[in-house]
Amino acid sequence: MKRIIILFLIGLSVYGCSSTKDLLPSPVDTYLGSRLAVKDTVIIISNKINSNYVLDLFKERSLVSINNNTLDNSIISNDPSYVEEYWNLMNKRYRNYKTDETWVQTSFWTQDDFKNPQIKFMKEKDFPKPTAYNEFMSEKSSEVTVFAFSDPVFYQNKQYALFAKSETTTKKQFIKPISIVIMKAEKGKWIYVKEINDGNYY
Repeated sequence: MKRIIILFLIGLSVYGCSSTKDLLPSPVDTYLGSRLAVKDTVIIISNKINSNYVLDLFKERSLVSINNNTLDNSIISNDPSYVEEYWNLMNKRYRNYKTDETWVQTSFWTQDDFKNPQIKFMKEKDFPKPTAYNEFMSEKSSEVTVFAFSDPVFYQNKQYALFAKSETTTKKQFIKPISIVIMKAEKGKWIYVKEINDGNYY
């Protein structure tokens, strides 16, 4: 009987921790909110970055061989540590088997996903490319920060949230994703841990 009670309490504790994590706010919105003032205007690419990018880059930068040319912010050694079992579970749940294209054409960010009311949304195909002159290059045009994100994927029993991020401006216009952001669940909220780049020099 005593053993049954102990097992019940352990199960209840695990369920409680899981439920608490399920009630956490969006890690993407939490991250964006930490980067902006309330009145800041930004553009978000409404197309979501493919979650496959997150899964593949996390594994690649966890297992990469380190040499003198390796960038410090391109290595994942701990917090979180790469565990094959956890990665396989994450990969099975979040892998997009329908397309490996960078930009998802069937899932979009909307204002409902973010608290900041000063967000403008633009589809990736409509965002100007630096290879051709466009209105944003004009000296009269103000420079606006532009973000793109994937949906978050959760790792190690939802202790960590990982998502792809691209950041540019309306002047620079290079919107290709080159990094993932890692957030950690602590005391009922998401805490920024680090941003990991793809290891290339730009």
